[in-house]
Amino acid sequence: MSDPKKINPNDLAKEVPPAPPSVNPMKNVENVQKAMAESEQRTQFEGQMPDAFKKALAEQQAIDDGQTPMMQSPQPHAPSLRTTGSPQLEELLARVTSAVNFAEVELPSRGIAYGGEVPDGVLHIRHMTGEEEQILATPKYVRTGQAVNMIFKRCIKETLNPELLLTADRTYLLIFLRAMSYGQEYEVEIKCPECTHQFQHQIDLDADVALERCPDEFDPNTLHGVLPSSGLKFSYRLSTGRDEIALQRHREQATKNADQTDDTLTFRTAQLLEDVEGMTDKHDLQTLIKKLPINDVSYLRNLLNNPPFGVDTQIGIACPMCWAEFKIDLPMEANFFFPRRSETNKEMS
Repeated sequence: MSDPKKINPNDLAKEVPPAPPSVNPMKNVENVQKAMAESEQRTQFEGQMPDAFKKALAEQQAIDDGQTPMMQSPQPHAPSLRTTGSPQLEELLARVTSAVNFAEVELPSRGIAYGGEVPDGVLHIRHMTGEEEQILATPKYVRTGQAVNMIFKRCIKETLNPELLLTADRTYLLIFLRAMSYGQEYEVEIKCPECTHQFQHQIDLDADVALERCPDEFDPNTLHGVLPSSGLKFSYRLSTGRDEIALQRHREQATKNADQTDDTLTFRTAQLLEDVEGMTDKHDLQTLIKKLPINDVSYLRNLLNNPPFGVDTQIGIACPMCWAEFKIDLPMEANFFFPRRSETNKEMS
């Protein structure tokens, strides 16, 4: 068998609308719940924008970037199913609502990087509903990266700002949510890099995706090192959802200038560096990175992209035609949340 080879990965879609400002979560809970119930009863969905979309847009206008805490004020996380309809509809909605359960999820980071705001690194998450699928089917939310954050805010029971979750935790939550909502079997189309044969392959999101939890000795406050070639000392931090949003915006701006080289890699590296020899200005850091020996640049990139915890999204594949073995990055394509009907199911129907 030939040596494992890696084909080009697909980027994760990550983004989201910023979260609302923090308030006292225990103040006037009953009044808030009553007002929300009355608002839901008045809502008519015919020809109107869904409340979830209105709320997300309002939050985006109100947010003060850089000052949003991890934990947020209480909000409803179970599907909002109340509406104005027939008694039969109300009865069916009540039955559906009563069946909603939240699964306990231990984050790969174990909550170590959140200063105690996520106790024991445990969150609770429910499956998606048709309303969440509607968000994913809205191009502008997917294009700008807002969709994932909107889904997290609706499906995670704890009230937090998903932008501040570490990228490693967000990736794991995304895979967990997909498996919980649609099942752990994920069928993808693959092209063999050896014989170019195209075939369907079923990935088991539970068995095929390896999870590594944060080691006890990890300390997010002591992330530093020395570059191997230049000997420069540096410190850094781990990537969050907010960094992914900033990277997406930077990439969109860069693509508008056809003559500009792609500097997204150096931009991301500079964003995650806290300092190099005491220098902290992001523009200066990005300029320095461009001038560093390539060995130093590669060292930094590998360090920033591979924290000591998270999910290994590389999946081992064997071509059914030539039996070549290779690896792919878990494809996070459109059918990740809009799965195709498998050929096996088609034959059984």
